[in-house]
Amino acid sequence: MKKINYLLVFTLMTTVFLWSSCSDTEELCHECHIALDNGDGTETAWDITNSSGGEDFCGSELSTVEDPAYEHTITEALVSDSGDTLQPGTYGVSNGYEIHCEDHGDHDH
Repeated sequence: MKKINYLLVFTLMTTVFLWSSCSDTEELCHECHIALDNGDGTETAWDITNSSGGEDFCGSELSTVEDPAYEHTITEALVSDSGDTLQPGTYGVSNGYEIHCEDHGDHDH
């Protein structure tokens, strides 16, 4: 009987340990960019920075940026990987741009 009790306690402790170690305690963060659809299935993208000047958007700031109605203001020109320049201004769906976070092929959030 003691053997079963030890086995039960061991199983319970292992389960609790694994459950707590696998819980998502890290804050979700992603890099984001302003995207312009090129009309041929490709897009031009300009990386944007968070309110602190960093690359990752986290927590409530990430939720805000991922809102389809969000518009991002840049104060300095940005250059895409392909060399295209985006001038200072406000960009979002109202002027043909989208804000995407992380690399999603279909841009689902």
